[in-house]
Amino acid sequence: MKKFQFQLGKLLSYKDQNLENEMMIMGGLTRQLSDEMDKMLDLEDQQEKCRLNYERDMAASITPTACQVYIHYMSFLTEQIKVVVKRIDEITEKIDIQIEVVKNLKLETRSLEIVKENKYDEYKKELIKDSEKEIEEFVSNSNIAKNHV
Repeated sequence: MKKFQFQLGKLLSYKDQNLENEMMIMGGLTRQLSDEMDKMLDLEDQQEKCRLNYERDMAASITPTACQVYIHYMSFLTEQIKVVVKRIDEITEKIDIQIEVVKNLKLETRSLEIVKENKYDEYKKELIKDSEKEIEEFVSNSNIAKNHV
């Protein structure tokens, strides 16, 4: 009997490799999102410290120049936070798209795996049928040989 060979094996292998690549892209996007979230938390922390220092210095009578420096720095931090939030939104959108790509590829590979499993089950049934046929032929030939003796 011939060895089991799945005719769509190359396609399944290609789809598996493609899925692995897309999962790596997903991992990269997730890492980028995590980095941006860390940046945002750091900026928010800096903004809070700046606000507290500003309030402390205002209570201890601050110069107008120092006051402007605090106001400009807080404004700068606010703009930086807006930029990071925008990048977070963009990365989140890319992740949503990537999730769909990965879902579709998983569905395609799973479909091919099911086809492969079904073909292998058919192969096993055919193998069993052929083995039974060989046994029947052997028994039949044995009986014929006994009857001629």
